[in-house]
Amino acid sequence: MDFEPSSEARELAGLTRDLAGSGRPLWPALAEAGVLAAALPKRAGGEGYGLAEQCAILIELGRHAAGVPYLSSIVVAASAIAEFGTDEQVATWAAPAGRGELIAPSEEAARIAGSAWIRGRLVIGAAAYQLGVAERALEMTAAYARERVQFERPIGSFQAVSQRLADAWIDVEALRLTVWQAAGRPEPAEAATAGFWAAEAGHRVLHTAVHVHGGVGIDMDYPLHRYFLAAEEHEFLIGGATAQLLDLAEVLP
Repeated sequence: MDFEPSSEARELAGLTRDLAGSGRPLWPALAEAGVLAAALPKRAGGEGYGLAEQCAILIELGRHAAGVPYLSSIVVAASAIAEFGTDEQVATWAAPAGRGELIAPSEEAARIAGSAWIRGRLVIGAAAYQLGVAERALEMTAAYARERVQFERPIGSFQAVSQRLADAWIDVEALRLTVWQAAGRPEPAEAATAGFWAAEAGHRVLHTAVHVHGGVGIDMDYPLHRYFLAAEEHEFLIGGATAQLLDLAEVLP
């Protein structure tokens, strides 16, 4: 399996990154630039890309802890309606969602596509967003550990700190591997594996980030608290690590 993002995924990720850092209202900017519709099927006005490209977008949104409904409206609901719905349903819900005119309804999508399909896409998408959150939080923490001096030494040079950062790096890379595996093969086992690492690694990495930062890690004027809350939200969204292991046990031979 090729774990390298496609050129289209890299292009969409770069565009999302630029828009997220532009200071403009993000949701209408994503719609205007065609990012919302890009990974939808062509019958919904999209470019026909797929889950891998959606995951690339979600990773960048996670890196900015962006509070936009791309996961629920586009990756889950609009994609389900575009894949399984009638032409009328696509025209009513999926296509307008891709233009940013409405938030596609999850209830309608679940009725059309079935709860198993919806659950799989939700877990994989949440894992991709969580990857962006954890990746950026670790970068911030590593930079802080290089700059923060205690006892005339950067705190990152202390063994206890460096070990926790090394463990966090391993967690992020494990999450990255399982996200791209699930994006390329969105089967129940792959989704549950990515979901487990999203919950487990997200929890550990963000707690490490807050602990290494100390008091500034929970300062409302410092951005790390937004990443901590985003990681907790997506951990709870998919039910936590134990729920993912139980799902995995159901599908393993």
